[in-house]
Amino acid sequence: MKKSLVNRKYSSAKVGLIFVMPLVLIMGVFLLFPILKAGLMSFQYWYIPKPKPEGNYFVGFENYLLVLKDPYFLSSLVKTGIYIIVTVVGRYLLGMGSAILLNQKFPGRSIARGLLIIPWAIPEVVACLIWILMYDRDYGLINYILQQFRLLSEPAGFLSDPNIALPSAMAVNIWKGFPFVGIMLLAGLQSIPGELYEATKVDGANSFEQFRHITLPLLKPVSGVVFLLLIIWTIKDFGIAYLLAKGGPSRATEILTIYVYQSAFKFFDFGKAAASGIIMLIFSMVFTYFYLKSQSTEVQ
Repeated sequence: MKKSLVNRKYSSAKVGLIFVMPLVLIMGVFLLFPILKAGLMSFQYWYIPKPKPEGNYFVGFENYLLVLKDPYFLSSLVKTGIYIIVTVVGRYLLGMGSAILLNQKFPGRSIARGLLIIPWAIPEVVACLIWILMYDRDYGLINYILQQFRLLSEPAGFLSDPNIALPSAMAVNIWKGFPFVGIMLLAGLQSIPGELYEATKVDGANSFEQFRHITLPLLKPVSGVVFLLLIIWTIKDFGIAYLLAKGGPSRATEILTIYVYQSAFKFFDFGKAAASGIIMLIFSMVFTYFYLKSQSTEVQ
């Protein structure tokens, strides 16, 4: 009896392994292998414009030192930090406002909830093309509106002026990403018992006090997960900044992902690109660790 039970468990594990193997193979080929290959390349000579007779020989940490000494890398690191802080905070605040508004009862609330997801659902390329048209210096809607309200004396080059190109890209990122935050926080708000608000209202608490002492503390687990996810996604964000300005003008929008891309496919220094990519991967893994830790804490 015991032997047949063991055999049954072994058979179930074997079947489970068969089902899991395709996923393991796909992840190994398309995820693990490229990471290992990039890690190896980061320690090798891969400057294509100047090939060496020795081939792709090992150079130790030389690529990493070149990256860390490169002023453009340091500049892109600072830009990425600013990009992350502004867009994460902006998306959270807009998402919170949307969630609180859509948690109220009003006619057409279900339609408004459906409309909220539109910016997030629009493909990134399409969204960027729309914003490029709206940012246009001569025919763009944004310049027209700002001039009509006397906020601008002359048209602004939102994507051609180095001083405002990065904030313009941030605005698109915030617009594209805040619906996700709104949906997550709305789900969190709906899990808060209404009796808590009724009890504090009896005690004379106003809306701000209810928000401060009930809403924010009870949304803390959801908010923590949202913040970590936004940070992880923004570290590897590439499409919006590249599609809008391709890292320009004058490298004003060159965040880390664009720096890695330019190093590899513009300057053909694959060793340097691999080293900067591994540095970026380490940053992502740090925040991923905190995300997984927060998830395991919630489960317990």
